[in-house]
Order: sequence, then C-alpha cells, then structure tokens
Amino acid sequence: MRVNILVTAARLLVLLLLPSPSAFSSPTLTPEAIRAFDRYVDSAEAAMTYDAGSFPGTAKLRGGEVRIDSFAPPEDIEGGMIQDWRGIMFIPQATIQKVKAVLQDYDDYKKFYKPEVIESKQLAHQGDEYDIFLRLLKRQAWVTVVLNSEYHVRFSQPDPRHMLVVSRSTRVGEVVDPDRSLTAEEPAGRDSGFLWRLNSYWRFEEADGGVYAECRAISLSRDLPPALGWMIKGFVSKFPKESMQNTLRGTKAAVEGRTGY
Repeated sequence: MRVNILVTAARLLVLLLLPSPSAFSSPTLTPEAIRAFDRYVDSAEAAMTYDAGSFPGTAKLRGGEVRIDSFAPPEDIEGGMIQDWRGIMFIPQATIQKVKAVLQDYDDYKKFYKPEVIESKQLAHQGDEYDIFLRLLKRQAWVTVVLNSEYHVRFSQPDPRHMLVVSRSTRVGEVVDPDRSLTAEEPAGRDSGFLWRLNSYWRFEEADGGVYAECRAISLSRDLPPALGWMIKGFVSKFPKESMQNTLRGTKAAVEGRTGY
C-alpha cells in the first residue's frame, strides 16, 4: 500500500510540473517552412517510381509481416520538421476493386481507422478525385490533440491490377478545447504545431492471390525547442509512425471484412 501511495504521489508531482497544452501554442507556421515542405514534396514525388513487381521481401509480406520504417531521417527545417514514413503489407485474398471500394468509403473511415479517426465524410467528388474531411484524435500521456483536417485525393489505375492513390492535405485546424467544442479552432498556423501538413501516397499491386500495398506519408510539424523538446519529442515523432500503423491495420481489416467483390 505504501508503495502505491508513493507511486501515485510521484505521478501527481510530474503532472503538476508539466506545462499545459496551451504552453505549446507559441510556434507559428512560417512561409519558409511551407516552402521547404513543398520543395521536399516536389523532390519526393519526382523520385517516386511505381514499377510492377517492385515490392521488396514479398515472401515475408505474404507470411504476414507488416513493415514500417522511416523512409528518410526527420529533416529539421527553419521553423519546422519534416517526417517521411513508409509502410508495406500484403492483404491475402484481396482484389484491387475491393481495396478501392474500402478507400473510397470515406463515411466509414471513422469505423475503419478508429481510435485515431473520430469523424469522417466526403465533401465533394468528381470522377477519380475526392475532397474529404477527417477529424483526428491523438492522445499521449498528459495531452490530447484533436485536428480537423481536409484532403484532396486522386485515384488512378495504370491497368486493372495496379492502383495509385495520392492524398494531399488542404487544411489542418487544431481544436482549441475538445472537451467543450470540436469545431472551435486555433488560428491557422498558430497552434501547437503537432501537425501542419500531411501527404500520403499509396500504391497497390494485385498478385500472388492478394494485394501488395505500400503507403508513404510525408508530414510537416513544429520543430523541437530545446527547453521543451524532451516533453513533446515523443508526441511529435511518434505521431506519424503510430498513424501509419493504425492506417495499415485498419485498411487490411476493412478489406478483409468486405464481401461481394
């Protein structure tokens, strides 16, 4: 009992010493950071190749391995940080059409990708292009962040057995106080800076009795100030990787649960 009391007291002391989320409202999304992100994205997109049969380690993927790694080390830029993550998996007994049906079912993203997606809907649709809304929830220890985000998504199929999906964020707004309102947001670019931009690039190949899938996510967030970096580094650095894990896991489960294709 004495040990439990001491542990509880220590935890309370840590919480009292930690700053509130409002203490992290100082970063500003600068034009320099936006230009650096755009340059990085332009270079990355120019170098992307989608050659058939180019998925590495297909035998392990078919055995159930899900590979997530940093495509490039985090890049510190003036006023921000760029992260670039990649995830690869195999979905057995899937087809391109089944995967496409899941990815275009935006109203159900809140079911597929919970607990990180708590609201989702399609805003507009024309041909193979979509505008969508996702409300993202991220909790870690002492802080909760809710983001209202919008994306423009484009699908393309070079042939019936291959598909590419490009998603680019068009707006990311951080909710001021999630316990009171999910629509009141901090001023654009003057929030906690946990996520300012997020682009995703999917490629799929139907082969070997299923579908190989690769997702690459490039994000822009705040930099890590020396005084507070130790406190928020885990949140900022884990956000993209944990989101990738949730995205791959949710996509695979949703495709495997889809019938009628």
